[in-house]
Amino acid sequence: MKKYTIMLLFAMFSGLLAQAQIGLNFDDTLICRGNTITMGASFTGQVNSLSSDDYFTNEVIPIGFTFSFYGKDYTKCVISGNNFLSFDTTLASLSSSYQYTTAINSTNGQLNKVVMLGFQDLDLSKGGTLKYQTFGTPGQRRFIVEYCMVPKYGGTACNAYKVTNQVILYEGTNIIEFHTTDMPGTPTCPSTNGAGTGGNSIQGLRDVTGSVTNQIFTPNRAPADLWGTIGSTNSSRRYTPMATTPFYTIDSIPFNPWQIIENANSALLKWYDANGTYIGQGPTMTVTPTNPPPPATGTFYTVEYTGSAGCDVTQSFTFKDTVNIRYDDKRVFVSQSLCAGETYLFFGRLLYQTGVYDTTFKTAALRCDSQIILTLTVNPKPNVTLNENDKVKMCQGDTYVFRAVKTAGATYQWLRNGSPIPGAGADTLAATAAGSYRVKIVTNKGCTDTSKSVELLVKPNPTVKISYVSQNDFCAEDTVTLKATATGNNLEYVWTPDEYLRKTTTGIYDIAEAIVPKTGYVKVKVFNGDMCSASDSVLIKVHPCCEIGMPTAFTPNGDGRNDYFMPVLQIGQKIVSFQVFNRRGQLIFDNDNMTKGWDGKDKDGNPLNNDVFMYIIKYNCSDGKIYEEKGDITIVR
Repeated sequence: MKKYTIMLLFAMFSGLLAQAQIGLNFDDTLICRGNTITMGASFTGQVNSLSSDDYFTNEVIPIGFTFSFYGKDYTKCVISGNNFLSFDTTLASLSSSYQYTTAINSTNGQLNKVVMLGFQDLDLSKGGTLKYQTFGTPGQRRFIVEYCMVPKYGGTACNAYKVTNQVILYEGTNIIEFHTTDMPGTPTCPSTNGAGTGGNSIQGLRDVTGSVTNQIFTPNRAPADLWGTIGSTNSSRRYTPMATTPFYTIDSIPFNPWQIIENANSALLKWYDANGTYIGQGPTMTVTPTNPPPPATGTFYTVEYTGSAGCDVTQSFTFKDTVNIRYDDKRVFVSQSLCAGETYLFFGRLLYQTGVYDTTFKTAALRCDSQIILTLTVNPKPNVTLNENDKVKMCQGDTYVFRAVKTAGATYQWLRNGSPIPGAGADTLAATAAGSYRVKIVTNKGCTDTSKSVELLVKPNPTVKISYVSQNDFCAEDTVTLKATATGNNLEYVWTPDEYLRKTTTGIYDIAEAIVPKTGYVKVKVFNGDMCSASDSVLIKVHPCCEIGMPTAFTPNGDGRNDYFMPVLQIGQKIVSFQVFNRRGQLIFDNDNMTKGWDGKDKDGNPLNNDVFMYIIKYNCSDGKIYEEKGDITIVR
């Protein structure tokens, strides 16, 4: 583990806790005894060339790691001369708004994805610098942006007031810290007296995604608080992410800014061995470790920087870092896991694939083969596939069930319109409202991914009502005409039961004809173009109609008209027996399976003369009973 000692030397003050980072090419290494190694040290601090008033940096600046801001991941940013940084890299080299109300309403949304150290009108053309630095080991890196002695805008008097502050972004935790060294109170300067336009110093976060705006401000440093007119020194705030609105908590923390050391100072590095003996100066040092001798398992070297750091060049700082060197003739086995897409720094190599890796230090003199063997496991990200198209739909009042790929041990969080849905932690989601849905899955190995967005549309249902077209007094087996009155587009009708219904010859499917054998319900279900439906039913009451119609005469003369005597039957009626008698009561016709009726002939097929005859007909009806009809029939030739 890296060790460092920090000392601050200056004339009037002592005891101020300061931080800085000396970048080592390695800080803990394993070698063969007697091997010669070259240690390297440098600084990662950068000074940006931005010196124009009201502009963003020309460069898109790498953060150095993935940073999550309001649930969205970023790896780059741009810095504005007006005391804020933006994750919208399209703003690079553009002019920067200096009034808050203008910036939030500008066409390019300059405050849509921003971290505001103290948004205000500063003037880099009158002096001051922007610095930034990324350092640390993967998983624990930090990115610092610092404004050093940047004058406030507003003429010579206001230029004399200089702002010094910094923001730190932390990898992994996604914490944001503000360290305000000096925010002068300037009630008369135009950069801080514009309460009406929000021109005052504003500290906080703001994210605009579509129609959703999330923002949070440090207490007493919001747009209407006029912080820039009041000012403050040596104050720090920490913003810690949380899962629910307002998505960050704000805490006061001890003032402890990071002192950025620029690359230009690397020549001031001094090296010491484990006994504190000075061994040389410069960004690299080649040594053959001999102290302490065996059987000690290792030794260390100290690199020290003494000089200016941070913004106040009048102060002199001393920073130290340690290079630990270990001797070992054995193999040391190390296991490490990470998620797909991440990297693991292994002795200068960035690894990203599952496998076994080793680092070996050989020396011909000692035949040493000391190794660290790393077993690296790259765990897959969760499968966040949703088996839906980009857009899905359901009917009003229905429920649409989203299904994520079920993964043992995983946790789920469903989001609607970018916001977590409280209590939606299963691998399925029963959605009842329209919106844009996604699922965030975390495996039992801590690997996270978020699915694509699926838009759920809620479509209206049609309406339908059945009414009679024909009369409402029906005999069994009658044909009843029904009409469905419906609202909606591209309607289709389905009538049931099938045995009652048949399509009309005109093909008008909102009208149906039902042959009803007994009292029962007829139902219609209507589907619109979105396959949403509505239904209605009507009870049709029928009764058996068992009367039959009988003619009183017929003319069996072979002219094709009225040649047969036959009862007029209703639907559902059937002849059981049909007998005809002459005046003397003699049976002259007897048939129970007629197709045409009686043709006016006797049993022998002889035509009968004009006369009056008696008939007896038995028939059944739709109610299942047998009825009898008697009467006279006259032959007219």
